Amino acid sequence: MAWEAGWYYLGAGETGTYWVSWGDTWQGLQFIAADPRGGTTRLHVESHGIQKVAQFGASPLTSYWVTVTNYGDGSNFVLMGQQVG
Repeated sequence: MAWEAGWYYLGAGETGTYWVSWGDTWQGLQFIAADPRGGTTRLHVESHGIQKVAQFGASPLTSYWVTVTNYGDGSNFVLMGQQVG
């Protein structure tokens, strides 16, 4: 199932790092991209990774990290993705 998360803004030439998490439930391996919402821009997802953070008394929190660079004009965007496989 595809999903969208957040509402972000990057100015021309800016880079930002963002994360998505589903709490302590494993949602499987995810593909994550940045989808521009208006303006003329080119967003590039430079890196991504998965990090498990131990929580006291609960299952580990799984977070997905992406770094987005804007090579165009300032633009709003959302993170979007879906489970791989």
